Amino acid sequence: MPVRGVDFLSVGFWNVEKHTSVTLDENAPLGYRAPASTQYLIDQIMDWYRLSKFDILIMAEVPDAKGKGDAFAQTIANRINTIGYPRPGMRGGFRWSETREQRKSVCNFAYVWDEEVDGLTGLGDRTDFVWLPDHARPMIEMDAGRAVIGGIHAKAANHEAAMRQIVDCCGELEGWKKPAALIGDMNVGFKSIPAHDKMILNSMGWEAVPPGLAETHRSRNPRYKPKVLDYIWRGDLAGTVEATPPFDPYMWWQENDHAPIQYTIAFGAQDDPMEL
Repeated sequence: MPVRGVDFLSVGFWNVEKHTSVTLDENAPLGYRAPASTQYLIDQIMDWYRLSKFDILIMAEVPDAKGKGDAFAQTIANRINTIGYPRPGMRGGFRWSETREQRKSVCNFAYVWDEEVDGLTGLGDRTDFVWLPDHARPMIEMDAGRAVIGGIHAKAANHEAAMRQIVDCCGELEGWKKPAALIGDMNVGFKSIPAHDKMILNSMGWEAVPPGLAETHRSRNPRYKPKVLDYIWRGDLAGTVEATPPFDPYMWWQENDHAPIQYTIAFGAQDDPMEL
């Protein structure tokens, strides 16, 4: 029987489009108060976990007005911990970054992980930002025991800069010399990866794996066509990486214009990770 954290990890990502306003309140029925848009998101993540259990979930576009980034992460973890028996041991964390004007960015990362999974105990202490030269945004980097997981939200306004960040972040993760993967909102369409950059990454042993969805981003502006912007790059030591999308198809584009994605990473396995 394959063991989570030893033989495989399930990793999710969602650009949550700033729907993260949570106020902790011990007198509220669930211990927090949230507007409808945030409660929708929490409910979707709860359903996601019930349908397709993840070990790590990285969420991008999380603002931190009045410390609400931490409150959001803790709320997600606490809500998931009410699911099933034995209950998971989810913990939440939050990392914020500065803009060039030394202000707190609105595009930060919240994340949750299961403390009960082998290799993930204390993951919050082994999670940090990595700033590489000329990058507009950092990569979040997690030492997840058997593997290292990177998460990015690349800059949408500059396709070349986004691709450069992808290449540089894969190179940074490669330095760990163990199974590695880079997941996130790449802001480079899966079918639009420049041939030159793809050749560079392939020569490094990295490969892009589709998310198993026909589209992961649908703009509310009809001028723009739906695209696959959210996916994963697997390093050559990562073994088999299989898309396990939580919602196929994703139907809630008006509430959130990015679909959540999830992958199962089987360390060194050459077979289907779900059949190990």
